[in-house]
Amino acid sequence: MLDLVSIGEIPEEIEWFEEMTRNKMIYLNHAGTSWPKPEAVLEVADHVYQQGPAAWPNLFAEAHGAIADFFHVDKSRLLLTPSCTTALNLAITDHLWQPGDRVLTTCFEHHALWRNLEHLEHRGVQVITVPPNESEMVDLERLRTELGNDRTRLVAMTAACNVTGWLLPIRDVLELSQHANVPVLLDGAQIAGWWDLDLAELGVDLFTFAGHKGLQAPWGVGGLYVAPSHSMVCSKASCEIAGEADEPPMPGYCDAGSANLGAVVGLSTACRWLGDESRKNRLEKAQAMAAEVSKGIRHLSSVRIHHDVAPQAKMPTVAFSHERFSAATITARLASAGVIASAGIQCAPQAHQQLGTERNGVVRLSFGPVHEEQVGRILNELVAAMQ
Repeated sequence: MLDLVSIGEIPEEIEWFEEMTRNKMIYLNHAGTSWPKPEAVLEVADHVYQQGPAAWPNLFAEAHGAIADFFHVDKSRLLLTPSCTTALNLAITDHLWQPGDRVLTTCFEHHALWRNLEHLEHRGVQVITVPPNESEMVDLERLRTELGNDRTRLVAMTAACNVTGWLLPIRDVLELSQHANVPVLLDGAQIAGWWDLDLAELGVDLFTFAGHKGLQAPWGVGGLYVAPSHSMVCSKASCEIAGEADEPPMPGYCDAGSANLGAVVGLSTACRWLGDESRKNRLEKAQAMAAEVSKGIRHLSSVRIHHDVAPQAKMPTVAFSHERFSAATITARLASAGVIASAGIQCAPQAHQQLGTERNGVVRLSFGPVHEEQVGRILNELVAAMQ
């Protein structure tokens, strides 16, 4: 949000940030990174870095188990990675591909998924984008037809558009894909932490997530779940000793890179924090706030809300564009008033092409689970920023 500054100007920018914090800055970029992190998460992550090597194995094992329990899976099938981007890279590149194979995807993917599909095209794999229809983010009849092609090897898609928050029909896609015996890779970066996700019950073959978004963890941790029935093409790394368990192969830490132990333990603490009964309705509360903001600006003739659907059909996100002002101009004005939002393409250029917003992007307001109810102030600042 801030321009780059010289070293001599840094103290002034720090003072500006501190002043914003004192004035109860409103942070509306939770679809990008959650903030502020729960105090318990910050404390435990800091504590980890003060521990010696003798404590590291137990710290990792306990945290790994807690995170696997949060997703209702066996920890042997959950690889913790430095990011969701790393997890997506492994999930796609370690699939069995042959020239002439096909992969199905959508118009709303994050670049972290899309770039891997572009690389597959160089290997002779055909990437088929299933378009939306008037009522759904994925035309399910078109998907059914594409799944009928016997060269279709994978469906790779996001669970929610990170630009507008609109949820994709996950269960319908999974049902159709299972009927066609085609595995599904689900990018869960936007939904993980918001729902009680039982990945085994959901029936997804591959699932990736980012710790620093809805899961409330520090930067530097993500994950890849691989269903027990799903085999991947990954040779055992030379640093590993073969075990006795006869399980389908999946990537390991020599493939993903070293796990950020502080972030991993922070994520396990965040999972417990999210599981508290007092936070059971966090998604509904955040969706209600987003709906109030949408209602407050919907009547403005110069504003277009993108994917303006029912609150329960989307994540707690409001994405809009303005006839006269660019997204960058509006978010800069909001920032000067203490409201932090996202402007631009949000790392999803295909989604913006579909929305017709690739030139200036959108203003994205995304709410968090502990956001103070300040809708009145948000609406006042929004109206002021667009005058």
